[in-house]
Parts: sequence; structure tokens; C-alpha cells
Amino acid sequence: MGEELVGIEELELALQNHEKILNIKESEFPNVILIDLSMDPLEAIKLIASYPTTVISKVVPIETVVRTRLDSILEKTIILTRDKLSPGDTFNVICDLRGRKYIKSKDELLQRVSDELIDKLNLKADGTDFNWVVQLEVVGENTGVSILNPDHILKK
Repeated sequence: MGEELVGIEELELALQNHEKILNIKESEFPNVILIDLSMDPLEAIKLIASYPTTVISKVVPIETVVRTRLDSILEKTIILTRDKLSPGDTFNVICDLRGRKYIKSKDELLQRVSDELIDKLNLKADGTDFNWVVQLEVVGENTGVSILNPDHILKK
């Protein structure tokens, strides 16, 4: 609980002079903080990266949030990916699964999403040399979906 409070404080300080933070809240899962911003999430990533932090280890910008149901995740992932990638582009699906009430198997979710992108959009899955990250952040009943360049995910 203490790390989450320090993390919230670090986020507020890193972003304090830039844009309004609409909402910061702890999730039901340890070390996971959710933030609604009124600014471009990639700009927020740059600001957080340049600010000294002690407990923030990873920040993932989320493009959209869907209910944690396989059909909803697949549908939204296809739509977002279709808008950004071209046939032949390479991708890697990454999933952080918190809570197993809605999605039982991370591996099954990764495989299903990869298969759909290959079959429907003629993309190439590549776990080591990829141009794009299909990031799935399953946080209980909600799942964040983003299609990102690998350098858009902040890891400290």
C-alpha cells in the first residue's frame, strides 16, 4: 500500500506543471495505478521518464479500455491495429494479466490475438525483432489495449 502512495505522489510531481490529471487511483491489484490524463499519453511518458522516481518501474500508455472479454479484446485490437500497421509489419503481443476471473490463460490470450492479427491483417508475429507492440493490460474486469512502438513503453 505504501509503494502505491509514493508512486501516486511521484506521478503528481512529474506532471504537476503540465496538464491536468483527471484521475489517479489505485487498482485492486498491488503496484498498479491507473491514471486518466487530459494530455497525450506519450508526452506524459516523456515527462515521467525525465523525472527522478523511486518506485515507478513501468508506465504503459493505454489507447482504449474494453471489458475483459476475449471477443471485446480481439475486436478492439483488430480495429486499432488495422489503423496503424500495414500488411507484412512485424509485431509482438505483450500481456500483463492481473486477476484470472475473466481471462484464465495469458498464453491462450496471446495466441488468440496473434492468430487473429496474422489471419485478418496479414501481419507477422515476431517475438524478438518486431516493429510494433500490441500491449494488453488486463486489470480485473477492464483491459487496456494499445498498439505502440517499443520505445513508447517506459521501463525504469
